[in-house]
Amino acid sequence: MGEDDIGGCGPRRGRLCENFHPSPKGHTRHTRHTDHNPTKPQVTATHEDFAEALTALALAGTLAVVASGTTGAYFSDTKSGGITGTVGSIHVSVSGQSSDGVNGNGINLTYSNLMPGAVQTVTFDFQNTGPVAQDVFMTFPNVPALHALNNLGTYGEVHVASSGTPLFDSANLNDGRTRADGTNSCGALTPAGCWPLPTSLKVASSVAPGASGVVTFSFGYASKLGNGSNGGTGGVWNSYPVLDAYGADTTPTPGTGLPVNVVATQVGQQP
Repeated sequence: MGEDDIGGCGPRRGRLCENFHPSPKGHTRHTRHTDHNPTKPQVTATHEDFAEALTALALAGTLAVVASGTTGAYFSDTKSGGITGTVGSIHVSVSGQSSDGVNGNGINLTYSNLMPGAVQTVTFDFQNTGPVAQDVFMTFPNVPALHALNNLGTYGEVHVASSGTPLFDSANLNDGRTRADGTNSCGALTPAGCWPLPTSLKVASSVAPGASGVVTFSFGYASKLGNGSNGGTGGVWNSYPVLDAYGADTTPTPGTGLPVNVVATQVGQQP
């Protein structure tokens, strides 16, 4: 047997056996020797052939990594900062004046010696002392006191204006809350019929910072209240609760007058 027949290799061409064929995937092809254990393939390629195949495999792996983009490195740039701000607030200042022209403390307004047929007016000023625009309201939080005023019906009248613009006018303050069963004796409440003073009145909208206004609140007893009277007995204005009060219109703590608040809110919000 010649040198070319060693290991089952046929005649050589150059440095490769004539029967050596590289695998399509770059691996060397193995042949089984019939005289040896079939589980042990014999490699018939040279060392140079293995080196060339391994180089091809390494190159293919490198190309796959580059194509997938998973190189393990990337560029980045970061700029740091923060979020800051201020919180707005709502503030209103008021000053009042009683019907006799004497400046009051806050809006502690006072009617003096009310007489039938003679309307008196009290006034208070407001100013937006906050940093943002605001709406301004008058509210009447004491339900029994407000009902006592409205219970006058056509025996009393109320007029409210803001900087000369009428906001509320009524010569029939009846709220219709005179029945124990809770039904309203007035039915629908309209300016042409029963028109009670509401629990809240908007006196100004979108008041700019620093801007101000003047609100007038006028009240008078109807002239018919004094018909046939003998001078009257005097007393205090608007005592509550009234005798025919029911439910929320009653109170265990009687009082006089009409508690009022001046409320500033964020524009578009209710007090």
